[in-house]
Amino acid sequence: MTKPTGTILTNFKIKIAIDTQLLAYLIDNTFPSFNYFFSKLNKSPFVDIVCSRFVTYEFIGIRKYEHYLRAIHQESQSSGGTMNFSSALKYRNGFKAPELDFQDCYQDIKIIIEDELKEMNDNYGIIYEDNILHEDLWKPHQDLVLSSRISKEDSLVLLSSIFPQPLLKEDHSIFLTNDKQFYNSFSGNEKERMSSIDNVLDEHGLSSPYTFKIEEIKLANKKALNLCQSLEKDVIDTFVSDFIFEHIKLKNNNLLLGKTLNCESSGNLKKELFCFELIESQGLENEMYTVVIYKNGLEIDIYTHHSFFTGFYCYREIDSFPYHATEDVKSRRISLRLKDAENNFIDKELMEKITSKGNLVFIHPDSKI
Repeated sequence: MTKPTGTILTNFKIKIAIDTQLLAYLIDNTFPSFNYFFSKLNKSPFVDIVCSRFVTYEFIGIRKYEHYLRAIHQESQSSGGTMNFSSALKYRNGFKAPELDFQDCYQDIKIIIEDELKEMNDNYGIIYEDNILHEDLWKPHQDLVLSSRISKEDSLVLLSSIFPQPLLKEDHSIFLTNDKQFYNSFSGNEKERMSSIDNVLDEHGLSSPYTFKIEEIKLANKKALNLCQSLEKDVIDTFVSDFIFEHIKLKNNNLLLGKTLNCESSGNLKKELFCFELIESQGLENEMYTVVIYKNGLEIDIYTHHSFFTGFYCYREIDSFPYHATEDVKSRRISLRLKDAENNFIDKELMEKITSKGNLVFIHPDSKI
C-alpha cells in the first residue's frame, strides 16, 4: 500500500469494527481469504480497524474454552484413545472433563492465550484505546437487550462500536461478524429482526452500522464475496478497493459534489480542464474548497485543492450562484480550468489521475464548519 500523496482528513477515514469470533479466526488463520481481506483493509490509510476492550475480554473466554477442548483432544490421542465429543461437551462449562481436568493444563493454556493477546496487540493494527466501556453505554445497552433478540454480550460489542466514547457517536461505521444468530437478529428480514431495534437507536441518537457477515460481504452493485471460501488474491484486492471507495462516499454523502467526467474538449484545453457531474441535491457556490478522492490503479488517494474551485462552466460560464443542476443531464456537466494557489496549472501526471472518470469530488469538510 503506497503512502497517500495528501493528508487524509478524518472525514475520509472509515471505521471498521470486528466481533470476537473474527479475532479468533485471525489468530488461527481459519479462513485465509478473510485474513488476506483483513490485511488489505489494515494496510489502507483510509481505514481504522477498531475493537472495544470488551471484545478482548470475550476473546479470553472463547480461547480458554477452545484451547481446553484442544488439550482434551491431544490428551486422548497421546493416550491412544479417541476424544469423546459428548463427554467433552458435557463437561466443557465446568472445565472438568474425565479425560483432562482443567487444573492439569491451565498453566499451558494461560501461556498460549497470553501470547495470543500480545499477538493481537502487536501484529494486527487494531485500535483498542478509542472504544471504551463508558457509563453512557449502559442505558442504550439495557434498552437494546430488552427490546431485541440480541444477547447482552453481542449488544455491548455492537454498541461500543457505534458509541465508542461519551461524546462520540459514529455517523458511519462498518461491523463485521460471522455470527449468524446475531446477524439475523440485527440485520435479518422482518421475521427475524425486531423493528424495536430502530426505536432504541433513534431514542439514543445512534446510527446503525453497515453490518456484514464475512460469508457475504456486499457492494452496492450486488457484487459479493464469501471470505470463508478460498479466493484469488487479485479478486480480493479489487473488492477491497471498491469497498473502501464506496464507504468513503457513503460516509460523506452530505459533502459530495459529484463524480469526475471525461471532458468534452480537445488539445491543450483538455489537459487543463477538470470536469464533473454535479449531483442535483448539492448547490454550487462561486468559490469552493474541495477534496478529490481518486483511484490510482487499485490504490485510493486524496487530493486537496489548496485554492478555490472557481470559474465554473456549464456549456457557458455560470454567473448566478448558488447554481443547482436540474433533471436535464446537461445541466449537471460542470467544468473549470484547474490551477494551484500560485495560479499554475496542475502537474500533468497528477492531473491525469484526479481527472479520470468516476473519481469523487467533495466539498472540503472545513467549509461546512
